[in-house]
Amino acid sequence: MNSALDFYSNIWPAHSEFAKRWIKRFPEWDEGTESAQDLISCIQAWLEDARQQTDETALMRSLRLVRQRSMVEIMKRDLLGKADLFEVTEALSFLADAAVQIGLNFSHKAQEARFGKPANGDCLVVVGMGKLGGLELNASSDIDLIFLYNSDAETLGGPTGKTQSHMEFFSAVGKKLIKLLSEVTEDGFVFRVDMRLRPNGDSGPLVVSMDMLEEYFMVQGREWERYAWIKSRVLNWTVDPDQDAAFAKSIDNLSKIIKPFVFRKYLDFGAIRALRALHVQIRNEVTRRESQHPGTVHVKLGRGGIREIEFTAQAFQLIRGGRETHLQVRRTVDVLALCANQGLLQKAELDMLVSAYRFLRNLEHRLQYVDDAQTHRLPAAPTE
Repeated sequence: MNSALDFYSNIWPAHSEFAKRWIKRFPEWDEGTESAQDLISCIQAWLEDARQQTDETALMRSLRLVRQRSMVEIMKRDLLGKADLFEVTEALSFLADAAVQIGLNFSHKAQEARFGKPANGDCLVVVGMGKLGGLELNASSDIDLIFLYNSDAETLGGPTGKTQSHMEFFSAVGKKLIKLLSEVTEDGFVFRVDMRLRPNGDSGPLVVSMDMLEEYFMVQGREWERYAWIKSRVLNWTVDPDQDAAFAKSIDNLSKIIKPFVFRKYLDFGAIRALRALHVQIRNEVTRRESQHPGTVHVKLGRGGIREIEFTAQAFQLIRGGRETHLQVRRTVDVLALCANQGLLQKAELDMLVSAYRFLRNLEHRLQYVDDAQTHRLPAAPTE
């Protein structure tokens, strides 16, 4: 173990162009003064400055510097063996959750100052999808978000008496939030935001009411969207205590809409066909890309990659989750463990899948640590 730590100590931070750039700018980030605290506590403390900001430019700078500092600390602890895979993914997911909440608070207050509070205590519900929803975020991941609100109405009016519909109000809040997180400045970005999983994708409205979401699922919801919504998780809490009751109602409504859509009450063997079709689509796309990059391996989408392990877990959830409600959890390894407990997987199969998942996710992070690149492909050049 000591030899492994010595090895990583010798290459830290020389292996990472990203780390070298930021440590050169902020040498104190590599002094190890935070090592007594867990990662989430460190990030929580670093975010305090951002929580106090009332100026948009200052807030964007503060959030970006916390993100860069957090990435340096996360990769350092990971490579020195001081944080395991799930500490890393949970810390990254916590950073995203907290950045969303801080940005939402700021955006909501700015819009409220002009047009007044939404009626009936309504507020924006921010749903995290994919790896963010499952607390499995990787080191250079987009965050997949969906914006919802409870009901259509008008705001109560600002200082000039002007009002907005809830859709207009929450659309403006959502756009501002996306800018705060994803716009690239001299300090980089916080997270790239992907909104394409919302109903009707890029052609649909940015924000959707609960009624619209329910109707969409009933009329147009597709099998791949059931797969996408398995890991969905509400990221935020209320901006204003007056919204607490309405927010709780929104969460309850959302659960009643999502669960019947994702988890059918019968053994859903039709989901197998849909998963196979989706799997074939992904394989074909990987094959097409690999023809453009011969000699490389895609650790996420390639044969035997991360996505195939996730498919294994989520196939069991889609087929059986409606009747076996204990399968309605989000983390891939937790689902696999539950499947093994129920005899759906052999112990040897569980161990193999979890071991491969850990290896591939750690490898994914090391590829991304090099230059904060959104990559899952092993480099072809021997020097790389």
